[in-house]
Formats: sequence, C-alpha cells, structure tokens
Amino acid sequence: MEDHLGNTVKNLEESYKKITASIQDQLGVVKDALTNVGEKIKKVDSDFQLLGKDLEKNTWHKYNGHCYYYSSDNQNWFTAETKCRGIGGYIIKIGNSKENAHIFSSRPNKGIVYWIGLTDLNEGEFRWNFDQSRANFLPWVNGYGNRGSSYNCVVMNSGNKAEWFDTSCNSRSNYICESNFCF
Repeated sequence: MEDHLGNTVKNLEESYKKITASIQDQLGVVKDALTNVGEKIKKVDSDFQLLGKDLEKNTWHKYNGHCYYYSSDNQNWFTAETKCRGIGGYIIKIGNSKENAHIFSSRPNKGIVYWIGLTDLNEGEFRWNFDQSRANFLPWVNGYGNRGSSYNCVVMNSGNKAEWFDTSCNSRSNYICESNFCF
C-alpha cells in the first residue's frame, strides 16, 4: 500500500509539473502576443505622429474632409504621383465644379500650372489615377482634351478660369496631392 501510495504521489507530482510547464508555456505565448500587440500599437501611434508632422510640415489645406498639398517643385507627372504617395497622399482627384473651384482658388502660385491625377494613357479614356474611375467632370480649356497620344496627362490651367488641359506626361510642372486622412 505504501509503494502504491508513493507511486501515486510521484505520478501526481509529474502530472503537476507537466501541467505547470504547459501553463507557463501558454503564459509565455500570451505574454509574447501582448508584447507584439503593444509594439504594433506603438508603431501605429508613431506612424500617426509622423504623418501629422508631415501634414503640418508640408502645409496641407483642409477642404470638405480631404487635405490638399500644393507642391513648390517641378516634376514630370509620374514623379509627381510618386512624391504624393511618398507623403501619404495621391495626385489629386477632382470630382465636381465646387471642388475644382476651391482647389483652383487656393493655389498659392496663381501663375503656374499644376498636375492633377487625370490621364488618358488609354487614348480618349480619361481616368483618375487614384481609383481608375472615369472622369465625368472635365472642364477643358477650349480645344483641349483630345490632342492625341502624346498628350496623356492633365494639368490645371494657370489662367483666370479653373480649366484643365492635356499635355505631355514628361513636361515638368508643380502638382497637387490629396489625402483622405486629415488631422
């Protein structure tokens, strides 16, 4: 009986050690997961702080739930798009006359043209680079919008009217970025 009781106690002790080790392993996994979640939260917070500083540094302008940045450097259309993506936005998509008028009147430099995110790389099909939707609103400068296969990118006019014209994508112009995230 004493041997049987001794074996039972020994088996219970071994079972207890295995269960304790398993619980410690599981607690370690939970602790690692919580650490990873904490690190991810810190990273997201850091990313938001950097984006906020970037938005302030680049003088983004708020309008109707979006933010707009007017560049001060001349780039070709493709580089302009890349630069917009690099600062947390995209080259502007203008959906209607009210937005177009606001963007046009808010330009810090009225005497230059600005790239917008509209192209007809598939000739005659003007689409927004942001989401590839077809443009329904097209306030062309008279005679523009159908100038052929070497004029595939669109700029906002520098004149007195909020109109657009198509030109070579390799031309160098300032550009307007848009972001759907505003502070």
